[in-house]
Amino acid sequence: MPVAVEPSPRIKSSVFGNYHPANREPEPDAADSATPSAAPAATTTDCAELALARSFLHQLLARSFEYPTADTWHWLCRPETQAACLAACQALDLGTPSALTARGQVLAAAFQTNAFDAFHDDYLTAIGHAARGSCPINEIEYGDLKADPLFQPHRLADLAAFYHAFGLEVCSSAGERQDHLSVELEFMSVLTAQEAHALNTRPAPEAAAICREAQRKFLREHLGRWTPAFTRRLQRDVGARALGALAQFALAFVQCECRRLGVSAGSEDLLLRPADEGAALCHGCGLEASPPC
Repeated sequence: MPVAVEPSPRIKSSVFGNYHPANREPEPDAADSATPSAAPAATTTDCAELALARSFLHQLLARSFEYPTADTWHWLCRPETQAACLAACQALDLGTPSALTARGQVLAAAFQTNAFDAFHDDYLTAIGHAARGSCPINEIEYGDLKADPLFQPHRLADLAAFYHAFGLEVCSSAGERQDHLSVELEFMSVLTAQEAHALNTRPAPEAAAICREAQRKFLREHLGRWTPAFTRRLQRDVGARALGALAQFALAFVQCECRRLGVSAGSEDLLLRPADEGAALCHGCGLEASPPC
């Protein structure tokens, strides 16, 4: 079922400053984090239309979890955007309504033009500007309390390796760390768009397999590991308002992606790392030695 994709409001300004949708291709000799390992044969669920539907939903969530702006909110509330969201959900549900479609309907009802101020206030209260709000939106704030002290820098390095394997770099103007939820979601949007491109433009099973295996590994090691815990905390803090509906939809979609790719989603009870370790990471980055502004 073809899905009419509603363009993102930031189609020319990805957080990956060197990403150009028309000409980026996965490379067969990409880093180990993007190397296929006996990828299964393509099925009807691996078609280009479904890859595009998945790419659109990752992109929609990436825009939704950025710091709220009136322009992005207007795009999220457009009837065309919401219709594309529901069409993508139905395509992924194979035409049969399920939890994902139901959550998409709730999200569409909650994303209304006059709800921006309440959404903005809830975002500031729960997530805020700092990395350690009540609901941290950065991956390295979540993890095993007894993990190695280098857990956080290793996570950041692994994310950089994933992005680099596909020739992507987070641009300095993005304003977010590479472990921010919106950045990870946008990376998945790129991978699924490249999968669709490989399936659409030529018989390229190896290129599509590389994209699919990278998605699987990225979900297992990053996005799918901590998003359930983040969305659970967020829903608990903001309740049933628009941001809570977004949290429920994000959880349903990430769990759907994990099932599709044969990955176990992370625990919704994953704890936050001790705050002092986050401070130690900042002390070691060199910024504290910078001259005052």
